[in-house]
Amino acid sequence: MEKKNRKHLENQTSQAKQTSQAEQSSQTGQASQKRQGRARRRVHRRLWYLCLACAGGLAIVLLGASVCMDWDSLRSQVRAQIDIQPDQNAKSGTLHAGEMQEIAAGDFWVVMNQLPTLEEGSISCNIEYENPESNHYSARVSLYLKEDGKLLGSTRRVDPGSYVESISLERELAPGEHPVTVRLELFEKKTPVAEMSIDITLRVKGGSTS
Repeated sequence: MEKKNRKHLENQTSQAKQTSQAEQSSQTGQASQKRQGRARRRVHRRLWYLCLACAGGLAIVLLGASVCMDWDSLRSQVRAQIDIQPDQNAKSGTLHAGEMQEIAAGDFWVVMNQLPTLEEGSISCNIEYENPESNHYSARVSLYLKEDGKLLGSTRRVDPGSYVESISLERELAPGEHPVTVRLELFEKKTPVAEMSIDITLRVKGGSTS
């Protein structure tokens, strides 16, 4: 009888241990699942933050490009407005006394030095541009070196009855003769109306050039 009771107690103890181990295993599994869930949520949050950061970076880049484009456009507009202001070096009167001509509407009379000459190392070019009083349009004069097509120098707006004796070049030129294209932009008040161009030669004295 005692043996049976001991065996029954041993069976109960064994079952209790198995139940306890199963509960511990279940709790361990649940805890592991919770930890994995929290880890996944952290990963998801990190990925979401990363996506937001990437989206924010793209927005910043696009915004920066937009700002640059807007700034370039604004700068061009401001520059254009400055260029059509009266040239500060323009003087009233004439450089070349002579017979005045009647200029028909739509025509434009150009009076300019055809062979401006400067010393080596100088950037002061004696363009001697005159806009006769009989002209109907103001003008802006720009010089372009034919060799490379780059701008050498320019005036701002020269109104009829005014002249500009010299302009400053943007760079020095080597001694010799340099073919130049003169571009004239014509304005009626501040409104562009036409363009024209003529060819001249710019001479730089120095070395064997006299």
